[in-house]
Amino acid sequence: MNAQSEGDHGERVLVAGASGFIGRRLTANLVKAGYLVRALVHRPSASAPVAGVECVVGDITRPETCRGVERDVNIIVNCAGCLGKWGMDPECIRVVNAEGATQLLSGFGSQPPMRFIHLSTVGVTGPLGTDIGSEQTRCSPRGVYQQSKYAGEQGILQAGVECGIPVVVIRPSFTYGPGDSHKLALFRAIKRGRFAFIGHGTALLHPVFVEDLVAGIMLAITHGAAGGVYNVGGAEPVSVRRLVHSIADEVGVTRPILSIPTFAATALAACCEALARATGIQPILSRSRVDLMSGGYGYDITHARRELGYTPQYDLESGISRTVDDYRASGWL
Repeated sequence: MNAQSEGDHGERVLVAGASGFIGRRLTANLVKAGYLVRALVHRPSASAPVAGVECVVGDITRPETCRGVERDVNIIVNCAGCLGKWGMDPECIRVVNAEGATQLLSGFGSQPPMRFIHLSTVGVTGPLGTDIGSEQTRCSPRGVYQQSKYAGEQGILQAGVECGIPVVVIRPSFTYGPGDSHKLALFRAIKRGRFAFIGHGTALLHPVFVEDLVAGIMLAITHGAAGGVYNVGGAEPVSVRRLVHSIADEVGVTRPILSIPTFAATALAACCEALARATGIQPILSRSRVDLMSGGYGYDITHARRELGYTPQYDLESGISRTVDDYRASGWL
């Protein structure tokens, strides 16, 4: 049976950012479920995420480059975004993350979709310390990336109200899995014995395996409430120490024990960033990384469980195992 015919949805989904880590996985799962998929990618060199999927090149911040993508589209899933990596132009991050979704929707004119699913991030809350966040937690985003993502979700929710289009916001937590080049540096540092905890490693993170996140997005397509915001994470938050130890065990190295006080790590990161600006070399430590590893980003996913029927299928150890296997098979680790 052809993948396109395994389901009977007959609905066409436009996936923006379809060549990215999450978008590629989502596209494959949508096709398998029987949706018709149009993949919107940013670069001409980006290949179609799945063989046979219609691939269109366009920039979500410039609707004139996306003409034709709206044809017969029932659902939009916006996975496009600009990561807050060192060296990225802050204005580029702001434009893509804060304005991209509403710009994409504006290009649909008289052919609005029936539903718009937008990927934000749990990080819009800012660091939580020892608290566990929820969708009701007051948002205090820190830094250009978190601020831009918060502005983006607020903008598309407002646009949905104005256009009468149901908009659902998904806030993924710390996403990882096969093919993720962004988290690869963490795995490599641990394997090479170059990882040090910031503080005592007791700060919380909320890992979610990419297949669980994609399942949550697909549930949002069918079950998400208009204007709904959902945290989608793994089964539970874990300490940074537990995450790192799980990776160390899987790659077969001694568990790291070195730790740096948070105030010292912050000062070191500032020096590394100053040196990076002067030399153009990537800093070995950045203040955003210090924040991630010490700020506390743990969340309650009860809302997604109840309204979407979302249930994570992968525990931390099985997800890390599959990720390491893929990194090794790809020659990355």
